[in-house]
Amino acid sequence: MTTLTIDIGNTTTDCHVYQDGEWKYAASFQNDKKTEEELRKEFETTILKHYRLDAYIISSVAKTPKILHELLAKIKCVKFDHQTPLPITNRYQTPETLGLDRIALAVAAAKLAPKKNALVISAGTCITYEYITSKSEYLGGAISPGLRMRARAMHEFTERLPLVDFPIPSKINFNNVDYCGIDSTSAIQSGIIKGVVDEIDAKIKHFKEKHPHGKVFLTGGDRIYLENSIKNRTFAVPKMVLNGLNEILQHNIK
Repeated sequence: MTTLTIDIGNTTTDCHVYQDGEWKYAASFQNDKKTEEELRKEFETTILKHYRLDAYIISSVAKTPKILHELLAKIKCVKFDHQTPLPITNRYQTPETLGLDRIALAVAAAKLAPKKNALVISAGTCITYEYITSKSEYLGGAISPGLRMRARAMHEFTERLPLVDFPIPSKINFNNVDYCGIDSTSAIQSGIIKGVVDEIDAKIKHFKEKHPHGKVFLTGGDRIYLENSIKNRTFAVPKMVLNGLNEILQHNIK
């Protein structure tokens, strides 16, 4: 069986193709740089031309392009919402307010670390922390501002601080704890990176004190700015949401 998972984020739409549960192909589209016709053409040439799909699932934190449903109209769709059956137990007290991407992360963690407590850290627009028990129960987590959100807040809530962006210049070594920014831009970048790293290290330390044998996963597009600076050991898993979506898709097809 060939399946497709689609994760529509704030900036990109990411797609994974799986055959019999094994990952085969990935594609990514910029949400703000594609017209519907451009998206149609790219989707057809990169995915539909090469794979005969049996089923698909979509997770979206933004509006789903109408063209995607049109292109996939003849393919079985597993609707993913807060009523969708899951291969884990959701203990969140207000499941209707829980982001679908966070559910997918929890499902992926339960698959990657069976019978172990797990913490998933996803660094994107926001930084999310998800806790999963050894009994495959999702307990909840935490949400804090991501790198660019922190940069934007400092710019908008002050008169003179510039709006900085990433990627960070390679000449700046943020792994050096004594590093000081040499101008406003690098000082803001350093403060953001160091602040986030310290936050993540504190979360991991607290988790490991309770669960010494637990697994910690780091994912999300901005993990590349963080993974080499985090003191505690983590397992980097690119596109973890998509892996979780495929597990949910497989669970519902079965």
